[in-house]
Amino acid sequence: MTLDYPDVVTNAFLEINDGNSDSVVVSRAPGLVEILGNHTDYNAGLVLTSTVDQFVWTLGIPSEKTILHSVDYDETVRFNPNSLELQNEQHWSNYARGVYWAFNRRHHSVLGLTGVIHGNLPQGGGLSSSAALEVSLVNIISYISKLKILPKAKAMLAYEAERVFCGISCGVMDQFTSQLGKPNTLLGIHCGNMRTQDVVLPEKITFIVLNSMVTRSAGDILNERRTECLEALSTLREANWDLHSLSAINISDLHSVSEILSEVLTKRVTHVVKENQRVRDGIAAINENNPEALGKIMIESHSSSRDLFEVSHQNLEILMEIAQQRSGIMGCRLTGAGLGGNLLLLSKEKTSKIELEEIAQEYEHETGLKPETRICSIPGGVVVEDVTI
Repeated sequence: MTLDYPDVVTNAFLEINDGNSDSVVVSRAPGLVEILGNHTDYNAGLVLTSTVDQFVWTLGIPSEKTILHSVDYDETVRFNPNSLELQNEQHWSNYARGVYWAFNRRHHSVLGLTGVIHGNLPQGGGLSSSAALEVSLVNIISYISKLKILPKAKAMLAYEAERVFCGISCGVMDQFTSQLGKPNTLLGIHCGNMRTQDVVLPEKITFIVLNSMVTRSAGDILNERRTECLEALSTLREANWDLHSLSAINISDLHSVSEILSEVLTKRVTHVVKENQRVRDGIAAINENNPEALGKIMIESHSSSRDLFEVSHQNLEILMEIAQQRSGIMGCRLTGAGLGGNLLLLSKEKTSKIELEEIAQEYEHETGLKPETRICSIPGGVVVEDVTI
């Protein structure tokens, strides 16, 4: 294939590289939407995800040191790929440094990169812009360094950059989806054993993303909820429960959980255990070509994320109420860490632009914010190519 990428990437690259355009490589990694499996990934549970047609591009050439320019931040960073340390906590370059750190940790010998990064994924919106950045970098660095690394191993490098180096309590879902997704196909992931399955999406099912325009940093809520889940796991183990994760608990055992844990921790565990079952039921509904059943499961997932895991937001609830009044919408739920970001809608037929505009207008009337709406296609995972500019 011939990979398209924005002109702004080319122009920025020629600026930082003094017009040199030999041996240029481009890597394009997609964002994702979480169909089902809210906060189950870091609990070694099940998730169902999809790539979306919004991306992070990296365009560059091999070099001794690493020079990266972010078009979105209009900032250039320089560092030695063999001497790495965190910058201030929120700096975008930490994800890039983390990728090199992960390569070094795995004893891969890699080249530096002079390149440009640009994305059209909304940051802090739950579509995993950070994972797309990491996956894009892992793949272009592997390519220019002529490394033969299996796709799942590349996804793990990207994951380690965020989880271990940057200290964000994520699971493997985001990086696995951006790396391994296939066109027009959902990806089921068992985050405990890293097994994946492709789930072919029936025709006439469409996913729509509504951006509430409420942005948030996912790191704080992920770290807080992960700490609570670890506390629950530790307490159950102290009570002689033989568990490797919360996802090993059966639904039938939840009544016993409530006798041991506090009310808050019982809520967290109940959400995780039942959300895993919703992923199984959702995959079965898709395989049976039953989108109405999938839609009901999505609404149940949202309610659990709101009431038991407490990661919704009043604006998401307003969007939920507005969307559910539309006859063409079979299901909706928050996607990603929560506390704002995006709402995912399931429509059997492509919802008309007029209907989406009506949803947007009603939401703007209620909140003063105009949501971005996007009917999603499913492009598949990361792509890397040599290009001529």
